[in-house]
Amino acid sequence: MLTSIRAALAVSLAVCPGIAFGQTAAFVGLPIGATVIEVREIPLSAHANRALALWMEHPEKHPRLSEEPGPDEEREPYTCPEVTRGWFYRGPTRVSLVDTLTSKVTSTVEIRVDRVGGTLDEFDIPYRIKSAYYRVDPPLRGGEGKPVIMDLKDYNGDGKALEFAMFDAQSCSYINTQLIGYSARRDRVVQYQIKLKSEGNKENDGNSKPEFWLDWFLLQKPIRPGVWKYTVSYNSGDSGTFDIRYDPVQECFVGTVQWKQIP
Repeated sequence: MLTSIRAALAVSLAVCPGIAFGQTAAFVGLPIGATVIEVREIPLSAHANRALALWMEHPEKHPRLSEEPGPDEEREPYTCPEVTRGWFYRGPTRVSLVDTLTSKVTSTVEIRVDRVGGTLDEFDIPYRIKSAYYRVDPPLRGGEGKPVIMDLKDYNGDGKALEFAMFDAQSCSYINTQLIGYSARRDRVVQYQIKLKSEGNKENDGNSKPEFWLDWFLLQKPIRPGVWKYTVSYNSGDSGTFDIRYDPVQECFVGTVQWKQIP
């Protein structure tokens, strides 16, 4: 029995992240209708027999164009939201930690997005896109290719390449970013919270509401490992100076944002 499970998982790992739309991997604990988009093994230095699986429930496929342009035809330029989604799948999105010896899901986080009117239990995962925010390896077609979503790096500055960033361009002014990764200490998938104290804003002064998304954050270069300080100017006429550090005990980001009105 165990041999057959390992064989099934080996097939899943072989076809992911290039798994075809509509296929499901042999992971115990995924619901009916789950489609695995990508699988990324955790380095042995962090933990043996672990992998992250990105999957969606009943995803809808959204091509950018109804027809593929010819080689000499001019391609329609990306809109601002398309720079992070391109040709995409849409649906409830999850990231699970999998025990690769048993193929069992051991923990899962949900990827939700804030939109006008509330929080949506869905996300757009590109399956073909230009290289801008996600890594895109050859072969390319018209400058587009299959992205690597779970491109593990050391984002939090702890010296371990166990995290990946997700991007959501809501407009030309906002590129929301979220960090997901593997906690070796807790042996589970982690969705890193961001706890910011707001200063200089009368409506939100002193408030510290934990969030998973923060615009532009993971696109900023830290001033040293685990520490960021940067300023973002907005079309509203406000500017925010963000002072953020990674707290390894809580496994989250904490800091302040100082708001100012641009003259």
